[in-house]
Amino acid sequence: MRGLFVTGTDTDVGKTYVSSELIRQLRDQRCSVGAYKPVCSGAVHSNTGKSSWSDLEELYSATGEEFPHELICPQRFNAAVAPPRAAVLEDRVVDESLLFDGLHDWKSRVDYLLIEGAGGLLSPVSEQHTNASLAQRFGFPILIIARAGLGTINHSLLTIEAAQSRGLRIAGVILNETPPRSFETGRDESLSHNLQDLRKWTNCSVLGYWPWQGHALVDEFGQSISLNWQERFDIAASVG
Repeated sequence: MRGLFVTGTDTDVGKTYVSSELIRQLRDQRCSVGAYKPVCSGAVHSNTGKSSWSDLEELYSATGEEFPHELICPQRFNAAVAPPRAAVLEDRVVDESLLFDGLHDWKSRVDYLLIEGAGGLLSPVSEQHTNASLAQRFGFPILIIARAGLGTINHSLLTIEAAQSRGLRIAGVILNETPPRSFETGRDESLSHNLQDLRKWTNCSVLGYWPWQGHALVDEFGQSISLNWQERFDIAASVG
């Protein structure tokens, strides 16, 4: 089984959206692909009191509703805080053995697996583990999703440095355009230069820019980039 560990430079940078789009593209290439999110937090509650998790539902939909929710994300907590803190608020703990056992359950089911972390690379996912330490244990290269816009050079370089210092293989970086934050006015001029500026400062592969609600990567000129993601998985899995 080949795979990528999808992480971010921050929370809400579009990890789930990009992961879901990549899964759909792989499925279009007739690949056997699954999605695994070891733990998540931040539930939405319906009028009937039923809890749901948007990340889980997006990944479930992207995989064609082929796999049960418990396989995609075996541990879920309600509060919109880091999983170990959300667990404490429910008088529970994150089951660290399940973080790893949940991955093993995928090995005989698919050829390709996207693992999505919770929050940024160094965000805690349990009392003992961060996304970075999970990625180290899993052994897959990481795909970094960064928020396109002002500040992304710093956030991206910090994440790259943290990954490299831990011996993590970086399959690439994607700059994802997120909706404007409430305090922002006017166009963020840095969007026009993020790709070339980040490439100047890192030797990692900066794959492209993902427009807001887009379905594919584009280059700095807004032209669609055609990537064979099956091939990308193979290249990434053999790096280093």
